[in-house]
Amino acid sequence: MKLYLVSNNSLCDHLKYDFNTDLENLRMVRPLSVEGEKSALKISKMSIFKDVDKIYSSFYSSAIATAKYLKDELNLEINLTNELNDCKVGYLGSKSMSMLKGMQDREFTYKLDGGESLVDVGNRIDNFIKNLDNETCVLFTHKRAILGYLLKHCKYDYNLDENLIVLYKDQVIYDDNNDLYDIYEIEIEENKITKIKKL
Repeated sequence: MKLYLVSNNSLCDHLKYDFNTDLENLRMVRPLSVEGEKSALKISKMSIFKDVDKIYSSFYSSAIATAKYLKDELNLEINLTNELNDCKVGYLGSKSMSMLKGMQDREFTYKLDGGESLVDVGNRIDNFIKNLDNETCVLFTHKRAILGYLLKHCKYDYNLDENLIVLYKDQVIYDDNNDLYDIYEIEIEENKITKIKKL
């Protein structure tokens, strides 16, 4: 089985929300930026996806908006699933998103009330992947969700700036750079990962 995990990280900023709305709902409906739409189109034209059998996406607007271009390119449907949703934040209270991220990058089981840890989201993604058919699939998900999955299967360390990095076969495959998008190619044989590569 070959998988591509895709995260489009270019989301629209400077949105004014009705703050009576739940944080998870706000995150779910947050659209791509103009740059994110350009990235989505670019991703859809990549030759690595020409033999894809199925497309899966989280329910987040940004993931669906990215998947739609590949759907049109390959004439496939998008299979929506909550299993690919981003790591659930939970109740922030007086904490900030950056504070939560910093805590979770040090303690992978850390979570807020009603939220998920990196371990939780990694297990969720892993269970979803284990139940896929032996096909070539693209999974449109999110950077933190991918991080949780990678931490389950790879080594980790901290760089000179004390930022979390993830290594596979001694190669850094995840860092905290603000890339426009992330694509990971994963090969699985007999339920064992044989390859993880950041493209």
